[in-house]
Amino acid sequence: GGDVAVAIVVDNRGYVRNATVIPHRSSTDICLQEYATRAAMRSRFTASTKAPSRQTGEIIYRFIAQ
Repeated sequence: GGDVAVAIVVDNRGYVRNATVIPHRSSTDICLQEYATRAAMRSRFTASTKAPSRQTGEIIYRFIAQ
């Protein structure tokens, strides 16, 4: 388990266009990093024609060991 922080870029249609792991704030487990990146790319946000064409943000995924 562990946390993975992912930096994202979202377009004004609400789609994630880029997702990158923030290494110094994330678990070093490559499997968790890959899963978090894939999950971030599938995320959707509210569309707005008034929003900038590119917005940046961050998602933190917390994985609990089972």
